[in-house]
Amino acid sequence: MAQDEQSKHISPARAEAGVTTAPTLSAAEEIAELKAENVRLKTLLLEQEQSPEPSEGSGDEWPTEITYDELPYSGARLGGITKQREKIRPTIDFPELPQPTRDEAQLQADFIRWGYCLVADAMSEEQIRAQIDRLLDQAAAERAAKVAHLSHRGNAQLVFNLLPKGQVFRDLIAFEACAASEGPLVESLMEKILGRGYYLGTAHGSIVHQNGGRQELHQDQGFVPLPHPPYPLYGLLIWLYTDFSLQEGGTYLVPGSHREASGRNCIREGVEYEQLAQDRLMALTAPAGTCAITDSRLLHSGGARTAPGTRLASRMLYARGMMRQQENQLACVSDQILDNMSAKLKGLIGFKPYYGLGMVDGNAIDPDKPKVHVGELSMSRPDEFEQDFDWKYSQNAKQLAALDWESYAEYLGE
Repeated sequence: MAQDEQSKHISPARAEAGVTTAPTLSAAEEIAELKAENVRLKTLLLEQEQSPEPSEGSGDEWPTEITYDELPYSGARLGGITKQREKIRPTIDFPELPQPTRDEAQLQADFIRWGYCLVADAMSEEQIRAQIDRLLDQAAAERAAKVAHLSHRGNAQLVFNLLPKGQVFRDLIAFEACAASEGPLVESLMEKILGRGYYLGTAHGSIVHQNGGRQELHQDQGFVPLPHPPYPLYGLLIWLYTDFSLQEGGTYLVPGSHREASGRNCIREGVEYEQLAQDRLMALTAPAGTCAITDSRLLHSGGARTAPGTRLASRMLYARGMMRQQENQLACVSDQILDNMSAKLKGLIGFKPYYGLGMVDGNAIDPDKPKVHVGELSMSRPDEFEQDFDWKYSQNAKQLAALDWESYAEYLGE
């Protein structure tokens, strides 16, 4: 793909990493955010220089122009921080930070204070093996079928949309004890964090080899304009199938970057919140079988693996019940109606990506309802690889197939 065409879809800050599930800007959106941040800083400097006294009665003056579409987002000021690897410390160096435990009171206290908590021995060795076996088989089959999502020059792979790709994944998503022995404890915590009626936002498997894994620092609710409410809108579960550490590609965290003791958000307008990562950017250190639960306001990112071998995990994002359509348009219209809809109307009912939201089979560029989904595949059933997957006709496939290191994505469109 030509660089100018590719730039329409890929943010310059994200291009190095490639595939990601972090809130993702297009190049145009990132440029707009940076321009807005420029304007904010210039205005701040001007106000400091002039420091006018407030005019009498100014509180009663009403604005006349709607500017709700110009609210700032948190991501514009966070680029490049995770490249400073020499400054990243393992969480185990700080005894005050959360340690794996099954004490629910301690887990709640850790989550409130630090923005994350660690459920110890959430999965047995047998349960971990079941997840790994299915994840690696699915990943290999997606590569063989040429519908794979690789990143970091082939050193990492995401297996999107785990729901239809194995019963072990479905059981884990639903917190069933047969998939995770401490699933009921995790479920109880998620209800306290998000309230009743929360739902699944995404579930994907993460495979990171040496030299893969690094993301830009972000909030999982970074697609929500500032100011954020004083509570998390989402909660992320990271199920660790292998050990996490600095060298092994453990998730980068800025502990305590979500809120202050008063309850006020740390990340808000008028605050240099990018400074929160100075000397406080850490790599999660925890053993396989741990379940990490994070507040969606917490600054974090995927961690770079420098050690030989592979880091394995799944990441499942759950959302408050209010963060959705009132009427589920996608479930209540027929394929015939969809086939005859204009692109504009399709966008209005949900087939329009927004900051990486609205993906279908990992496609966040031009998602549509496929007739042939990328479902459960296995290396033991190679005949399945020849299916005419809709994803192969998408701009997402075209983007990946054009990368000089990508041989596991195929584009069949014109």
